[in-house]
Amino acid sequence: MIRAPAPLVAALAVALLVGGSAACGASEPPPRAAGSERALAPYDAWARQVFDDNIEPAAVGLTLENSSPRGDRLLRERALKADVVARVRINTVTVDSVGDQSIYHLGIQIGYPPLATPKVDDRAFELLIRPTSLAYGIAKAFDSRLRGLTFIGFIRHFVEETGEPGIHWHLSPDTAEVAAIVREAVALGELSAP
Repeated sequence: MIRAPAPLVAALAVALLVGGSAACGASEPPPRAAGSERALAPYDAWARQVFDDNIEPAAVGLTLENSSPRGDRLLRERALKADVVARVRINTVTVDSVGDQSIYHLGIQIGYPPLATPKVDDRAFELLIRPTSLAYGIAKAFDSRLRGLTFIGFIRHFVEETGEPGIHWHLSPDTAEVAAIVREAVALGELSAP
């Protein structure tokens, strides 16, 4: 039987412990939004409903009926869970095309004052509209005419299925009624917070 010197055995044991812990489940901390201390939530089924990458048709004048925003069952949830709730302005609209598929990039600027205390420091965002996004039809119909329009935006950072951070959003009409509902929801949320 061959015996290794004690220092060599100790060094090998340390190497196995350190290397083994990295290979056997030690994980990196979950991604965080820039300027935020909170870990990002996964973009799961709930998130896909609330932050659906959509522009409400009424926000671009495409509605035939005057439905009240109070009927939007997700408006309060968006107001309470978003990283940023504010009036936003679309400053740029660019399109990447590959074959007959297009991805729209909306460069938005956050208005001041926000409608709720922001949970991140960012003041500008790039919103992506892919062919699978609910807003794709509006983006395709309006294209560059979206530039200069204002909305009440709800933006939140998530962890994508790939493990990478990403943002998802919802744009509502920039009206006094929507702003009032958002402010009410935020005030009630602050009152009921522990």
